[in-house]
Amino acid sequence: MSKRPNRAQASSARAATSAFGAFGSSTPAFGTSSSQLSHVTEPPDFSTISDANVVVYFKNLSKKDSTTKARALEDLQAHVAKLEEPVEEGLLEAWVRVKMYPRASIDNGRFVRSNAHALQGQLAAATGKRFAKHMPKSVGAWLCGLYDGDRSVVDATQNALRQVFNTPEKIQNIRRAYQQPILEYCRDAIDRETPQTLSDERTVSPDDAEAKFSRVISACISLLGSLLANLKPEEISKHQADYDGLLGDKKLWEFASHSDASVRRAIHKFLRTCLEKQPEAVKSHLRSISKAYLATGLDSDQTGSSVDYVDTLALLTAAYPTVWTDDYSSKTSVDRRLRQFLKKGSQAGPQQYWNRVASLLEAVPKDALPSNAADAIKLLSAMHDGISRREESRINLEAAYGAYLGLSRSLCADLSNDDQTKVLEDMLLPIIAQHLRPSPETSDWSVPPNASHLVAKATVVGDMPKILETTWPNYTAQLVNDIKVSAPEQSKDYEKSQSAVIQKGSRLAALQKQVLEGQGSTQLRALFQRSCISVTQEALSVVSNRNGKPYGAAGVIAELLHRDREMVLAEKEIADDLEKFIGSELPRLILTPSSSHLVDILYSLSDYPSFGQAWAATLKAILEGSDSPTRTKALETLLTSRKVPKSFDLALSDSSLQGYIKSSVRDALTGSTEWDAFHRILQSPAKILAPETTDDILSYMTQSLSISQEAPYALQGLRQIVRQNPSLLKDFLSTQQGSGLLQSLLLASESGDETISRDAAAVNASIQTVLTAGSDTKQSVYGLLQQGLKEATQTSVSVETLVELAKQLVKPGSTWDDIAGVFPSTDDWDAALAPFLDTAPKISLAIANPLGGAVYLVKQDQSKSPTKISRDADGYSSAYRITQYVTRLFKDTDVFPVDKVPSDVRDAFLRNIALTIQLADDNLGLAGANGLWADYNPDVEADAISFMADAQRFVNEELKLMKGTRGSESSDFLLDWALSLLSKIEPEASPKSYYSARTYSVLVSDALEIYGWRNTETAKLQDTLKTIRRGKEIFPLIGLLNSFKEQFAASKSCERMCNELVADLTGLDIEQKPDEGLQQLVLLNHLFNGQEDIAHSIAKQRLIFYVKHVIPWLSNNNGAFPLRAEVCRALTVLLPLMSDLYGEHWGEILNALGDSWAATSELQETESGVNSPIPFVHASLKLYAQLRTLTQTEDPNDDLVDVWKETEQAIANGLVNLLKHSQHFPDEFHQPLKMVNDVLARQIAKVPLEHLESTEDLFPLLYVESQPVQQTAFNILHKQIPAAQEQISIDSALEKTTARLPEELLSLILEAPTVAAVADANFERSIPLPLRGYLLSWLLVFDHLAHSSFKVKNDYVDHIKTGAYLPGLLDFAFDFLGHAHNKPVDISRLDPTTYEPDIELPRRDAHWLLTHIYYLCLLHLPSLTKSWYIDCKSRPIVVTLEPWTEKHISPPVITSALSSVQSWADTLPEDEPFAVKIAPRAHEITTTYAIDDATMAMRLTLPPSFPLAPARIEGLSRVAVNEQKWQSWLRTSLGAITIFNGSIIDALTTFKRNVEGAMKGQTECAICYSVVGSDKRLPDKRCSTCRNLFHGGCLFKWFKSSGSSSCPLCRNPFNYG
Repeated sequence: MSKRPNRAQASSARAATSAFGAFGSSTPAFGTSSSQLSHVTEPPDFSTISDANVVVYFKNLSKKDSTTKARALEDLQAHVAKLEEPVEEGLLEAWVRVKMYPRASIDNGRFVRSNAHALQGQLAAATGKRFAKHMPKSVGAWLCGLYDGDRSVVDATQNALRQVFNTPEKIQNIRRAYQQPILEYCRDAIDRETPQTLSDERTVSPDDAEAKFSRVISACISLLGSLLANLKPEEISKHQADYDGLLGDKKLWEFASHSDASVRRAIHKFLRTCLEKQPEAVKSHLRSISKAYLATGLDSDQTGSSVDYVDTLALLTAAYPTVWTDDYSSKTSVDRRLRQFLKKGSQAGPQQYWNRVASLLEAVPKDALPSNAADAIKLLSAMHDGISRREESRINLEAAYGAYLGLSRSLCADLSNDDQTKVLEDMLLPIIAQHLRPSPETSDWSVPPNASHLVAKATVVGDMPKILETTWPNYTAQLVNDIKVSAPEQSKDYEKSQSAVIQKGSRLAALQKQVLEGQGSTQLRALFQRSCISVTQEALSVVSNRNGKPYGAAGVIAELLHRDREMVLAEKEIADDLEKFIGSELPRLILTPSSSHLVDILYSLSDYPSFGQAWAATLKAILEGSDSPTRTKALETLLTSRKVPKSFDLALSDSSLQGYIKSSVRDALTGSTEWDAFHRILQSPAKILAPETTDDILSYMTQSLSISQEAPYALQGLRQIVRQNPSLLKDFLSTQQGSGLLQSLLLASESGDETISRDAAAVNASIQTVLTAGSDTKQSVYGLLQQGLKEATQTSVSVETLVELAKQLVKPGSTWDDIAGVFPSTDDWDAALAPFLDTAPKISLAIANPLGGAVYLVKQDQSKSPTKISRDADGYSSAYRITQYVTRLFKDTDVFPVDKVPSDVRDAFLRNIALTIQLADDNLGLAGANGLWADYNPDVEADAISFMADAQRFVNEELKLMKGTRGSESSDFLLDWALSLLSKIEPEASPKSYYSARTYSVLVSDALEIYGWRNTETAKLQDTLKTIRRGKEIFPLIGLLNSFKEQFAASKSCERMCNELVADLTGLDIEQKPDEGLQQLVLLNHLFNGQEDIAHSIAKQRLIFYVKHVIPWLSNNNGAFPLRAEVCRALTVLLPLMSDLYGEHWGEILNALGDSWAATSELQETESGVNSPIPFVHASLKLYAQLRTLTQTEDPNDDLVDVWKETEQAIANGLVNLLKHSQHFPDEFHQPLKMVNDVLARQIAKVPLEHLESTEDLFPLLYVESQPVQQTAFNILHKQIPAAQEQISIDSALEKTTARLPEELLSLILEAPTVAAVADANFERSIPLPLRGYLLSWLLVFDHLAHSSFKVKNDYVDHIKTGAYLPGLLDFAFDFLGHAHNKPVDISRLDPTTYEPDIELPRRDAHWLLTHIYYLCLLHLPSLTKSWYIDCKSRPIVVTLEPWTEKHISPPVITSALSSVQSWADTLPEDEPFAVKIAPRAHEITTTYAIDDATMAMRLTLPPSFPLAPARIEGLSRVAVNEQKWQSWLRTSLGAITIFNGSIIDALTTFKRNVEGAMKGQTECAICYSVVGSDKRLPDKRCSTCRNLFHGGCLFKWFKSSGSSSCPLCRNPFNYG
């Protein structure tokens, strides 16, 4: 191998040393030394740097890779930033003296350049004045960074400079102080540097090298220009010689034609600066500049710098015109160079380029421009070629042709008449000809449409008017000929031909107008007038003769009348012909294709006396015509033409036109026609719609808004009116019909159709601006609000919409007079509430309302017929709507401050809102309690809860403000106010009295909580109680007691009242006076409920007599439920006071309860009447709970305990009977029933399991619409099923029968739900009860499987498989859990092995329950689950289920399986040869079977996704059997897992049985006395004589050692055959 590669390769540094001489040498080779920027440099010396890391950073900075350099610079910045000591001098020397910074500042990588400038500023800031000595070497590179082409580098340079020089003055001082080093740096770069010196061609591409060179040169030239621009003349003069030398450098000016645009722009800008700052220096070097900018520059590529070049050349020419003449020197003439330059066009320049070219051409000396026609044509042709280049932007054409005309004008000024005519005909007349008659062949002469004024200017250049005298009649004759020969209607080019005629006529008319408005002479005016007359005469003739079909002719007439009207009508004959034409011919031709142009002609002559008659005749002709698109177009044109005079009003009085408009609107409302015609009528400047027509149209639209098919079209029409002519609505909205329109709009904004709703809301919002215009329209809206509140119909708008409308009508800070109109009248409000206050409350409400059993005392007036309550689309009554509306208004206190409301109105508002709160509370707790609203769903419930919160907030705020507004001077204002309020309760027991007592007592209680109670007022309060008792008015008395519960506590008057009531009830014959007894019981319970200790005031003996007296009332099952309910409530309070009393009363109470519950057949049967059982059941269950508590005290009553045990079975049966009869009515919107179900559930849960019989009847309760009932039934069955499985297993084994799951249970899982079915279900409160019942039923199925014997479990599995129940469950589960959508839910925080209801949120709770059921499926039904998985046709489920199962479900399933195997293994005898070893972490089970000294072993491995993935079995040690049988055993054991429903124990048992079967009857070998031989085989060689078995190997050894082939035992010859 050659050693040549080991030689040191030539580096760039060596190359530099050999080529240019050593650094530091005074006589460098070839007279050249390395510059600051050259890549050729000697190896840097970092010996003065003490930190080795910094040395590494600098060495990395010397690498070629830009990323490495940038990172090295970042490391240096970080190093300098964290220095606590001054920056060492060696680092500065390396950065500046070794030229690291100048080279890094021009690197190709922009991050390198940015970081280099940033580090420069950081070092300068850190070292301060120490850096001054390094500035001369680095200032040039630093300031050049300000002119880098990359914005980020410029920003980095500016930031670096600001760190040290933080003001513009200081930066200016840098330029002044370091002017000489900057000049040297820039001059050195310009003169000495090339792409090859700046970049190493071995590692840098030519393009990158050229880009680097251009960037350096551009920055240096820009820096030089900044010196000249910013330094004062006296400062520049100090180095004038250097500047003179620089400006005399031919190499500098050669950059004007450099290939890089940035370099060219820099040198152009530099020359402009020199012309301003150094004019004398420029003057002395004009030859060099002229050569660079004219001789070379005019023919060079200036793309990207063309505007700068032309600007610079124009300034140079203006300052020194001799650069074009005396100072110009080149073999090519200057006029040819100019033609070459103009022929290039703008070279991708902007529009301003041509404006600068025009300025340049004006400044060029005359001597440099052509002086004859031939040369002038050449120059203009070159410029025209530049303008018409394909690359030239069309945007530039206007400016370009402007410059072209300027050059033409300048050239013609110095030419003779003949030469001028030649130039104009060849170079300007084509522009006019192409404009008037466009042709593809001469398209390069086309002027942009927006620059037609240039054509007008071309007509007056030089002798052009004389030329036009000859050519213009030809243009006119050609136009007339085009009109005559235009294509007929049958031609396929008909429209194209007619449009071309109109375009030509329009161009002719427009050009004539522009010329005359400009510099047109009298000679041209006469010429143009003759042209107009000629064209008009011929066009009129063509239109009449050809029946209006050539609409091009009519269009030409319209254009001439529009633009050149004076010239057309200047001759009387033509004027008369036109008047005759519009009077007789135009109505006849109006329905022809010329209609739109004929209308323009008609309105152009609107000042003629016959115009009105002609217009009427034209309209009549249109309306009488047959219905067609032509007729529609003609009418729209006549009515909406832009040329309609402003004072035009003829349409208003035309009845036929108004009728037609109404008809068209009706058609548009039905969708038969579009709204376009009506839209254009609205846009018309003329007055077309009569007031009556407007009213009719808006009335039609109002009616259409209520028709679903027409509403979208009506909204379209209204939108057009609001946008185009909103004034039409102003008068209409102030009428009654206007209110109807607003109401219809509001109703439409609530439509179920999203499009209609959105459009209606938008139109309504736009109309609000019209509403604020006057008081009449505002009153109309007030009436709309009142009507919307007073009447609740299916067409009523929602409360939200009315509130928004009210807010739009009222401004903050308004007085009561301003806002009273948006509030309902108290009379209307009272009338709306009256039907509800006249209806007795439902009996069930006695359980949960402030007045308790007082509901039993309400007497309905049967003479009054029930009032039918009207409702809106949401089922809300007007009373509910009004209260909601008022409450929501007062939420916005800025707009509707309550303190502005008069006190009497304010009191009425408070009373009615408080009453509605009580009504809403009843209706919310019991669906249909009073019908305040009729629909019951979660949305309505949420709305009601929100309303009650807002209303209660308003009530609380009013009560807090009460003292200040209702007598703050009085110390006892609260009692006075309360008694005044309670005095308004009517004495009779009417529904209104009940609601008043309830509402007022709640108000007083709330006020007492706010203000507190003064004990000095107690005496007055007790006197009031005595007074009311004497009056025997029940509801005022109950209202007073409920208001002052705490204040009456322990008062003697209440204790006396309590004892009197007990005494009266003890002596009362309930059969004779049931109403009186019920009233006294209600009062007594009210006292008990309000005052806890008042029962202790009853004498013990009196208490005993009372209890024994009322117990028989409880036993009377035929008695009224209210009476028995109140007895139960009283006993619940009183029995604990006599718990030590022995007697038969305990048994009587328990028997009465059991009998009552057993006799209950329907909880909801008589809900509408007085005898609803719900309050009694609730009170009796509370009484039963109280008795249970008494049995669990430390020293219970023996009689009570004995009776409790005796009646426990009867009580349990009664409770189960109640549970069974709670299923016929859902309790989601029935709070009393829900409370009963909750109490019932708690009591049943405490009943011992042995007393719960006939539980199979409870299965249907799993699907009831009551969660407590459902959960209770499940809990009972969940406890009962495991206990019953033991007996079922025994019976099945003894009777050899096939076990079956209960049919009642299977019927519940027969039909699986679907995700689509539960999609609309509400998960806010709980899992939907049907879904919950289905899933709970599956839990009961698994209860059967988990607690049954092996045989019974297999029977159950077969039953489930036969009925195909499982697939439906699993399909639903994994659709609901998201697997079917590739988004399975995350259950990482849920434990799938257990389930506890109602811990998680409902939807999450459903996820948990389904996951737990899936876990049970894998645990108890693995084979069926795996079969379902294999047959699953849903690709997303198949893809996502296995990894999800492996992560969340399989680990506990595997753990359970291994645990069961371990438990089974622990039961094996210790001397058993079969052994099992479990490795939980590896999920492996190893079984061994010992045979003599050998061991037979097998390993069973459970995969991570078991049981979805099958278990794996491998043999570890085979003895005594051949390979074929061994593999058969392994396969049989593996198959047992599938056959026996995934049982691993069965697989192990199968393996054990196979081994034991193979070893059964095996004898030892008579030679080795072992069953298994050395070859791990059984004895298989039998002697035919003695019938003993031997191992083959043992027998062979015997034969060999004995020297014979005889049997070792019988010695007879051994026969192998």
